[in-house]
Amino acid sequence: AVVSTQSTGKKGLLGVGITFRKNMMEAMLEAKEYAYRQLVPMPMTEAKGVPYTSYGRYHQTELKVVPCPAGSGNKAHRIVKCLLDLSGYDNVAIKMFGRNNPESLCKAFMVAMHSFESAQQQANNTGRYVVRFDPSKCYKPEVLAAPNTGTQPVPFTAELSRKSQGL
Repeated sequence: AVVSTQSTGKKGLLGVGITFRKNMMEAMLEAKEYAYRQLVPMPMTEAKGVPYTSYGRYHQTELKVVPCPAGSGNKAHRIVKCLLDLSGYDNVAIKMFGRNNPESLCKAFMVAMHSFESAQQQANNTGRYVVRFDPSKCYKPEVLAAPNTGTQPVPFTAELSRKSQGL
């Protein structure tokens, strides 16, 4: 049995429990218990979408999670769409590649949602500023996060090729 659950009254929390039992009632209760143990917060923007494109892969199933404009609704496989609705998303598109069995879809969805990082984590990992270009402000750049002091920037591929050529 595959059970996905949401904590009562809160959006943005989701847990998935998967178990195999001969008795359906025992399987549902055990899967529900596993799902409540694995409740995790989902990253969500003000428009009830994802912050940026992400990928999740589990065995032969790969999901590409893409943010959509406000009011466009969720576009995904029926199982993943139920998970999106349970976790409170409204503007997300998910493209599926590979196998479409329920267990792999649920686990690939959870992997994709766990791969999101905050702006500060991105800045620290890359050693560069995280900047947003806001269309309402004529695309004026706004710094979201700066790297911590002492962090060396990760070189771009063009920078690597110039160093190897001695330029």
